[in-house]
Amino acid sequence: MPHVFQQPPLKASRELYEGDNPTATVFIMESSGGMVAGDRNDISIRLLPGSKARIIQQSALKVYRSHTGETCVQSIDVELAEDSRLEWMPEVIIPFADSKFQMETTIRLEKDATLLWGEIIAPGREMRGEVFDFSSLKSMMKIYVEGELLAFDSLHFVPENLHLHKIGLLEEALYVGSIWLVSEQVDDINLRVIQEAMNVGDGLRAGITRLAGNAVHCRILGVNQWRLQQEMKRVFAELSAIV
Repeated sequence: MPHVFQQPPLKASRELYEGDNPTATVFIMESSGGMVAGDRNDISIRLLPGSKARIIQQSALKVYRSHTGETCVQSIDVELAEDSRLEWMPEVIIPFADSKFQMETTIRLEKDATLLWGEIIAPGREMRGEVFDFSSLKSMMKIYVEGELLAFDSLHFVPENLHLHKIGLLEEALYVGSIWLVSEQVDDINLRVIQEAMNVGDGLRAGITRLAGNAVHCRILGVNQWRLQQEMKRVFAELSAIV
């Protein structure tokens, strides 16, 4: 990496390589163990022409109770130059009881760049009985290709005001997973084959769709975090191998 700037508690590892694979793997670590009321994380990623990178979060992102009522914010800004490729491996966002969290992700790509991006949202610390006990959670994803807005996806959960288990919302699901793929090779992907191969059922539901502008979006809803995470990683790896 030619330029790295980091300020505690965020830290980026040096780039790692596997064998002859030219993709640089970089781990993002947060030494504080989580975000507390009013915290803000800003992450900026720039890929030069022809470069390849895989970004992995070291662990799940924990958002602690907001004692002051302030919102924790994580802002991620990404720019992909010509013929570059970025994979952001999915990890779990865990909002604790009475927490407030907002995530803003903006990605800008050149036409021939490739993006594969994942996100998983948990209902809280399920094993401790915290299920949708957080105050609010908002996730906004914007993807631009050559300056034109390709996709805008917004999830906003306020459990106190929303009956999330009703029909048309999450119903019985507890976990929400999303995968985004942007690539000029999208037209070569047989989405029906990928959809039929998904391990759905027993509390896991999934759908995948092709968007105008060389993009694919997959959303997975699950009751069990482990099952959802394993299926997300499987689909993620399958799409990565294709493009």
